[in-house]
Amino acid sequence: MYPRKVGLNVWLIAASKEGDDLEEALRMNALGHNLTVMASEDEFDQRVADLDRDSGAWPHLLMYLVRDETSDADKLLGKVKSSKRLSHVPVIVFYTEQATFDLAGLYSSGAASVIRVPVRFQGLVEVMRVIEAYWFKVALTA
Repeated sequence: MYPRKVGLNVWLIAASKEGDDLEEALRMNALGHNLTVMASEDEFDQRVADLDRDSGAWPHLLMYLVRDETSDADKLLGKVKSSKRLSHVPVIVFYTEQATFDLAGLYSSGAASVIRVPVRFQGLVEVMRVIEAYWFKVALTA
């Protein structure tokens, strides 16, 4: 069994039904972690501006749901990775099957992972189990 760092701060930027499903699946499978959900990039920007870097609420992992265009993901990744305060935070980008984007471009912009949201909720729960096993137990505890 891998060591587990309890109480990681996970920030999710997501709106729409897929965002609600992501939140529910995360809450089911990210036990012991603090989940902060934001409906928009503007809300994310405000939260970052209001948060002291030494705060215990600073994110350890950022998840972002691309609704239907890549410009938002590219813009958010550029902002996160160019910020001295945020550049160390890994970003997982989720997308729906309707979204079209340049996958290589997202990785070049700094995405740690790019994951398609499964059509069925049970598939999303399984994706969250994999994220729990890798990101929360292995990658973020090293």
